[in-house]
Amino acid sequence: MLSPMKFFAVILAYLFIAFVLGWGILQAVHGQYWLLGGGIVAYVLAFSKLGCLPPSSSH
Repeated sequence: MLSPMKFFAVILAYLFIAFVLGWGILQAVHGQYWLLGGGIVAYVLAFSKLGCLPPSSSH
């Protein structure tokens, strides 16, 4: 079961990555794609670690 502190940490990480992606989109409009690329990589890594994998204690 997910503890309340870990739950809030996951929500905070999700909001931070959403902010970075939004800022990256604004930067991409002006021709700078590095922040958007980094945000996409961070989102994929966070989603695969926090959202897709089962807890290690279940195996």
